[in-house]
Amino acid sequence: MCATSSLVPSYMDSPDADLPWLLGGHMQQDTRRVKDFHFHSRGQIFGIGHGVMGVRTDEAYWLIGPGQALWLPPYLRHMARSHGAVRGWSLFIDQVRSTMLPAQPFLVRGTPLLIAQAERLSHCISDKSWSDIHARLAESFWDEFLSLPSASVSLPFPTDGRLRRVADALSENPADTREQQDWAIEASMSVRSFVRHFGAETGMPFTAWRQRLRILNAQERLARGEAVTSVALDVGYESPGAFAAIFQKITGHSPAAYIKLCRLSDKG
Repeated sequence: MCATSSLVPSYMDSPDADLPWLLGGHMQQDTRRVKDFHFHSRGQIFGIGHGVMGVRTDEAYWLIGPGQALWLPPYLRHMARSHGAVRGWSLFIDQVRSTMLPAQPFLVRGTPLLIAQAERLSHCISDKSWSDIHARLAESFWDEFLSLPSASVSLPFPTDGRLRRVADALSENPADTREQQDWAIEASMSVRSFVRHFGAETGMPFTAWRQRLRILNAQERLARGEAVTSVALDVGYESPGAFAAIFQKITGHSPAAYIKLCRLSDKG
């Protein structure tokens, strides 16, 4: 019988030459958890089966929902934050194989085949339990993963210190009602410079960035079981109806459907 491994196996510090190219880890928790900034010498494919997990790098924020997986390259500094009960898996890829994937994170929607393979590998792989069966399963998983379309759906963060101050303030309080000109003053910039530099650094207009931030924050709150009306108000929308319309447009789900997805995603 395969033993359940931790999300970051203890043998991760061993030299790659002594280990299989793919190592697994499994996670299941009932409460919210925050893992501070860290990195791995291997690449990481981090998948969620139930719940929602946020991953922050120095340059962007990613929200991983049920059925999704995020690629993190080797040595990329990141932190992770769960929202309520979460079940997931990680597969750690050696540096040689990691060169076959982009040097930037990306998100995929897992197929039923890939998710089943990943779940099996996350429970079964360790430095002492690698077998021919695991090797064939790992190669099949790898082929499936490489064939999936990827997306760069993230919230990019500016690197300029003045703009980062604005982004961090809004991250702490998405409902802040200050307008664009007020944030330009906060950044000690003219409105024209603020708009130009923010767009250049994030690839998004400031208003679109703030809207995406609010919806990401709403997704986290809904996953924790908060009521739709209170979430709408807490992220800066005066009308639950307006909030629901924007939420549907960005996520493809109504708030109620998203709550159901987070609660029932682990039933099969």
